[in-house]
Amino acid sequence: MSLAQEKTAPSPIQSVSRALDILELIARRGGEMSLAEISDGLGLNNSTCHHLIKTLMSRNYLRPGTARGRYILGSQVVLVAEAVNIKAELPLRARPILERLNQLTEETVHLAVLHGDEMITLVKKDALHALRVDSGSIGKSTALYATATGKVLLAGLDDDHIRRLMALHGMRKFTANTITNLNALFEELNRVRNDGYSRDDEEFQRYVVCIGAPIYGVNGKVIASLSVSTPINRASNEHLEFIKTEVIDAATQLSLNR
Repeated sequence: MSLAQEKTAPSPIQSVSRALDILELIARRGGEMSLAEISDGLGLNNSTCHHLIKTLMSRNYLRPGTARGRYILGSQVVLVAEAVNIKAELPLRARPILERLNQLTEETVHLAVLHGDEMITLVKKDALHALRVDSGSIGKSTALYATATGKVLLAGLDDDHIRRLMALHGMRKFTANTITNLNALFEELNRVRNDGYSRDDEEFQRYVVCIGAPIYGVNGKVIASLSVSTPINRASNEHLEFIKTEVIDAATQLSLNR
């Protein structure tokens, strides 16, 4: 390949560029515009603009606006934005809530997301006690089925997606309590969905109990998981009930579908 060929940018596909122009224009103009306003703003004829809008509407990037002939950004735009922003935006927004949760429970706090086929812990705050849980550090993990944090993320997926993840990573037995059977895992995840929180009873580490809760995006789907871990010697029923209440409350504050 010549140097001239390397420097030549690929030619943009006109219809794709115009569709993106429409989305960007509507976003810059406050999120809602009429067909005439879009056509004028981009210098396109009404017919071309209308065909592009119909395509964007069929994929939920646009939807009908507040009046006939007006259009607003659709749910797919939000989905794309969440996927881009979550790892950067969520830890910053969560910081004061995680600080408070850490202070209230005095236990180890984790904030995690599913990225591709792995769980990534974005934030970890250590317990305030001298005796604390050594629950790993910030980074990647594939043991979603064995942790409260991971169970919350799995509970937000469909069964086929869960099967694929378990087939990809396997279900290693970490302790005597680890769930290593797929049917048992599905039963556990149904409980998580019904109860609104997850629990890890010494399933990943001996002598460690963890409770997790889901953080939802604007579309009602799970986008992250918040959890608190405590050593077994502090895991009284009263303390665990307190942790559960505070974790659910903190996760609700961070959710975008309230």
